[in-house]
Amino acid sequence: MYRAVLIQWICGVALGWFSSTLMGQTDFHSPPIEDCISVRVGATGQAIHWDQMMMDLATADVVFLGETHDDDTTHRVEWAVYEGLLARRDSKVVLALEMFERDVQPQLDEYLAGKIDEKAFLASARPWQNYHEAYRPMVEKAKSVGAPVVASNFPRPIRMKMMGDAEKALQSLGNDRGLAPAEFLPNSEVYWKRTDNAVRGHLGMMQAMEGADRRYSTQSLWDNSMGESCALALDRNPGFSVVHVNGGFHTSYWDGTAGQLKKRKPDCKIKTVSIVPATSPSSERLKGAPVADYVVLAEQLATNINEEKWSVFVNRKTDYQLHVPANASPENRVPLLIWLGSDGQASGDGLKFWHAALGEQAAVLVLDPPFRELQRDLSNGGRWFWADSFSEDVSAMIAAIERSWSYALERYPIDPNRVCLAGEGTGATVVAATTLLTDRMSVNSVAIQPRQYAKIKDFPLPLLEDWGTEQPPRRALQIIASPFDGEWWKGELKEYETVGLSARWADADVDPWSHFEQVDHIIRDALSIEVRSTPENVGRRYVQVDSKSPLHLIWARLAAQRASTDGSLCVAVTNPPDSAVARPFSVTISPETLSNPEALPKCPGAFGGTTIMVIDAESDNAEFSRWLDLEKTDPLNKSSRFHRLRIATSGAGDHGLANVLKTLFNEKRTNVLIVPATFYAGEGLMRELETNAANFADRMTIQWLPGLGGQKLPLSE
Repeated sequence: MYRAVLIQWICGVALGWFSSTLMGQTDFHSPPIEDCISVRVGATGQAIHWDQMMMDLATADVVFLGETHDDDTTHRVEWAVYEGLLARRDSKVVLALEMFERDVQPQLDEYLAGKIDEKAFLASARPWQNYHEAYRPMVEKAKSVGAPVVASNFPRPIRMKMMGDAEKALQSLGNDRGLAPAEFLPNSEVYWKRTDNAVRGHLGMMQAMEGADRRYSTQSLWDNSMGESCALALDRNPGFSVVHVNGGFHTSYWDGTAGQLKKRKPDCKIKTVSIVPATSPSSERLKGAPVADYVVLAEQLATNINEEKWSVFVNRKTDYQLHVPANASPENRVPLLIWLGSDGQASGDGLKFWHAALGEQAAVLVLDPPFRELQRDLSNGGRWFWADSFSEDVSAMIAAIERSWSYALERYPIDPNRVCLAGEGTGATVVAATTLLTDRMSVNSVAIQPRQYAKIKDFPLPLLEDWGTEQPPRRALQIIASPFDGEWWKGELKEYETVGLSARWADADVDPWSHFEQVDHIIRDALSIEVRSTPENVGRRYVQVDSKSPLHLIWARLAAQRASTDGSLCVAVTNPPDSAVARPFSVTISPETLSNPEALPKCPGAFGGTTIMVIDAESDNAEFSRWLDLEKTDPLNKSSRFHRLRIATSGAGDHGLANVLKTLFNEKRTNVLIVPATFYAGEGLMRELETNAANFADRMTIQWLPGLGGQKLPLSE
């Protein structure tokens, strides 16, 4: 009765939502711009009304709008600024655009004057790919009111000629010399430091391509050309102001293009606006040195076309599990370990391991990788990032880590001065990036054998100059990995030290028992809790990991951890040592070991389901009878009326997996979890079972678990 009512309620809510959404959607306009932004004073971070900013911008000679080129809300902000200035200055506003180059000015002028149509204009003006969505509305507005539009950027054809001897190339331009700036003025040293930092992973290649004289580097050609274009626009249009649209970096900190204009017109009144995409504009905080006169935080809703794709932004959650010691209190604040396992490992197993390792001495927070991914052994794992979206994936995880950290510190008695962020494999790579880039967390971090880390160099360093009068949070990072990885990381860590991050390297111990202790000691030291000492001549044991499955590895570690309680030290290993060094440990699975419902996995789902335990088809009759007895007693159903246990074999016959699924389907029990009755089943067995279940894969909800290693199993060998 309860379930029927609940299902009916859920269906009613869903149908009501669908109907109201479909019927109520009478137009497709974006939300009003004032609902999508937060305007801040750059120097203080104070939120102000849009009109306050516009009144000030209307008094400027030149307004620079620094943008993210493909962000849709950013372009709506630019349109609103331009339209507002036209209204306030009686249409005496020049629109200048980085998006058009100086050599297409004649075509632009002809189009604005109505001498050529838009098709002819666009065919010859080399517009950016997102011109229609992003910049066309402003150009069309200028055309409608008769306002000038300036193509401000350096012409690409000339830039290509200057890749060699720039001075000689300029002299050979003839009549085209006027398309280049009359003077090439240097940019500031700190500007070049920021430029090099922004491309630090590719700096060597870029400098090799562009030569030593940075006045003629691509960045300088752009800045000189755009700065001079604004100066010329003021000279040619007395009484007008100029609105220049450019990439945000060109005018950040009033440098680059803005600095080039100031050198040419020292008395010019310049105002800069940095338009920054943000997930939650109203709650974002500005940190560090002021970057512009005004910062407009623009809600990320969509992007224009970029590399043949468009994007929309939607909210998604990041899950984590948390344990806080029962003895924690405001008078007894505990340290916090934030753990990121490697790809393929879930938060539940990580929490079990570190809770057992640290006991009640520390709180433990373990995050799930954000991208769910079916593993080769059919386990439901995840990954932290993809190679082609590394920067945005890791940036999103940094925000998730900061928010989970903030939530834990605000709501639980945790010592903010004893926080350790740690991880392994790809999780360790996210740990290293977070430690480098966080502007909120004071943290001791430990990255254990990072993997797929090369693109960390795509992140600019948080330069000390950019903090202004503020102090960056206290951050320390220790990398533990092989000497081979050390060749790369040691150079990277030296760079981190230049921006105030304490960085250390440690060679990972080759001996697996010593490595286990090494990691345990470093984590405990980072949390400022007592380091455990292992007695001399302690017995050595191991759990062998037969595959590359990350799930098998963490299960083996959990089993080894429990097996270490008898006075021996047990670890998980991929290569078994000589029998004289250590003895193996393995867990035996039998019907008797699963009589406790906590040893049996429950089928996930809001309304429960059936766990199908698959045993070896070769089991003898006596053993098979014991398994059927377990099904009859059904420990799962005794602990929860929404769950039940069924026994199947990996072969054919009445109890073959396919027949058990058929019976459940006929009984309308269509939510099942299939689990081999072993500690860990490899890819081969799981794929065989998947084939046996193939006929029901579309009509039933089938979930997989490649063994029982993650359960609370009795330690019997």
